[in-house]
Amino acid sequence: MTSRRSVLAGLGSAGVAALAGCAGLRSSNDDEPAGTDVDLRPDAVESVEWPASPFPVAVPSSLAAAHEARARELLDAVPADPGDPDDSEDPPIPNAAVARELRNERERAAERLESGSDRPWATGRLAEWRGIRSAAATVRGTHRAATGEDDAAAVRERGRAVREDLGSFVADHEYRARSPREAVLAHAPVEDLVAACRRRVRPRPEYPADPLARPFRAGEAVGRVERARASLDDATGLLEAYRVERAETASQWASLIGSARRLRAAVGRERSTVGEFLARDDPPVDDDLRGTAAGRLFTEASYRAESLAEDVEEHVDDGAPATAVVEAGRALVALEALGTAVEGIRDGAYRDAVTAESVDRMDDRARESLAGVAESDDPRLAARIARPALETHASAARRVEESYADPARVQGDLVLVDLYARAVPVATRFVLDRIE
Repeated sequence: MTSRRSVLAGLGSAGVAALAGCAGLRSSNDDEPAGTDVDLRPDAVESVEWPASPFPVAVPSSLAAAHEARARELLDAVPADPGDPDDSEDPPIPNAAVARELRNERERAAERLESGSDRPWATGRLAEWRGIRSAAATVRGTHRAATGEDDAAAVRERGRAVREDLGSFVADHEYRARSPREAVLAHAPVEDLVAACRRRVRPRPEYPADPLARPFRAGEAVGRVERARASLDDATGLLEAYRVERAETASQWASLIGSARRLRAAVGRERSTVGEFLARDDPPVDDDLRGTAAGRLFTEASYRAESLAEDVEEHVDDGAPATAVVEAGRALVALEALGTAVEGIRDGAYRDAVTAESVDRMDDRARESLAGVAESDDPRLAARIARPALETHASAARRVEESYADPARVQGDLVLVDLYARAVPVATRFVLDRIE
């Protein structure tokens, strides 16, 4: 691995040297087990402020408001206690177990509705609102099925209407933007929404033949179609918001296709340098790394790199070039992080006993590396590429705060965040050079 030639030249060797003093180096023949019996403070992993939203224009608040209104309408149609004959004009649910579970589902959906979303990016908040809207539709569909209503025909018709509208939307999607790089930022989230919509309206025998006997499956079918419509609504809304704010745009489709193919080739070359370590549970050394940050780091880096590299192939083949460009940036970073991790593990790094102090130091380093994403040549593109690291850090902070985090796993995740985030600026430049 010391002779590995990365397309992001120079990051690997610098990464291992820089981490030596922070993550802890020791001889690989040291048999001392890593310590995991460590109490972490609830704020041991401090939250970080995310970069500004990468979507190039403001996302209209009306999109989230529409989801909220629709969710409230659906949930209001279901009584708070579906088994109580005095709680609604609808007939009570005769099956007590179904009524009890539906009441619980309604309560959870109502809690989500009242909590709303506090995700850092507007596009992320929309995703959460789509989920809330779908959950409310699921509750409504379940209630109707449990009270003897058969919505099979209505679900089929809604699915057909969404498919037709989706087909028209895709046919009219010209990928207009002021530049190829802005096309990536504007159209990647739209492609994500199109893919999500398509997954949820594929014709399949989903609504049960006997909804009264299987009310929860009936509700899921209603919720899927509702989520599909919500996804298409947001795709339409985001494109319209961009069109209104940007004048003198041109189609960037051909440019994006060419860029996606070039970047797919680059990912393939980078993948070949670490191919033997992809999607593996067993470490790249003979030592037992269980209970160490090194063990967690390798497993997470290995599977993440493989998944992101496969995503690039999938998006290019599916005709989603803007998403393919973003995923290529992420895959290049993840593959580089894996290579650096393997080099470090082989040199004995990341194996010292985990302590509260070592987690603090690693979190400081991870947060410093995440802050460096803003120094990239294009902070918005860098933010999209860095999102997996931001999400991993947020997950670690949440697990620690809620006191169910294994210290070695937390430290391994923080090392991966650091390795990933430090590679983002160079990867961003690499991607920009191939889309301009």
